[in-house]
Amino acid sequence: MRRLLRVLSTSAPALLAAALCFHFAMTVAYLTPQNPLQLRLARLISGYMNPFLQQNWHLFAPDPITDTRFVMVACRLREPDGSTTETGWTDITTPYWESHLENRLGPATRLGRSVTGAARMIYTVDPTSLQMAKKLDQQRARAQAGGGGAEAADAQVVDMLRDQVKKEQDAGFQLGKTVLERAGSAHCDRLFGPNRTAAVRLRLAVLKFPRFSRRDLPDAKGELSYYDFDWAPYQPVAPLEAATEDRRQTPVALRAAAVEER
Repeated sequence: MRRLLRVLSTSAPALLAAALCFHFAMTVAYLTPQNPLQLRLARLISGYMNPFLQQNWHLFAPDPITDTRFVMVACRLREPDGSTTETGWTDITTPYWESHLENRLGPATRLGRSVTGAARMIYTVDPTSLQMAKKLDQQRARAQAGGGGAEAADAQVVDMLRDQVKKEQDAGFQLGKTVLERAGSAHCDRLFGPNRTAAVRLRLAVLKFPRFSRRDLPDAKGELSYYDFDWAPYQPVAPLEAATEDRRQTPVALRAAAVEER
């Protein structure tokens, strides 16, 4: 026993150092832009970092926030006579953050992050993949201008990486869309009662603030754009118990409505 304790006491610092090195190496690999090594080890890196160690560099981004992004939902409801009616759009993002400001220890933050995280998976495009695509197109254009022939080896590698990046983006898009549809179904149940919703439709809205030179203008004078999804079947989910109330105002939704009225 003493020998075992002696071995453990002498090897513990080395084991701890190795564990820390492995952790920081995986974190660096997770946060770096898309590259061949990251793509090759994507399953290992993602399995280690998600979901408890997931992070990003947004806190240290060199560009300040220039817009507000939020999710809206419309519900297709079943009527007693067998017909269906479609509701208007409801902002389901802003109430979470308002609830978080009132109760920092409540569940609103976790619920809100699940919605905004899913939305980010849909509209985020990796800049490295765009650079890969641009480089590949330029190489192919030069090859065609030179009379064709076999593609260069590096072009074939870029093509393979481009396909892999697209697969990852497609998988992220599908996962984000599924999460949003489930969140929309839960909100339709909360707004109109259970067993009434037949289908849900999601909308991603982006409200760009007026530029700094026009900082005297209210946010509602900014540019508002939408990305609408198709109607999706209702998905039964657990009741939504977020700390939100119908009496609360939704400033972002009100700003969006003001922009639409212009």
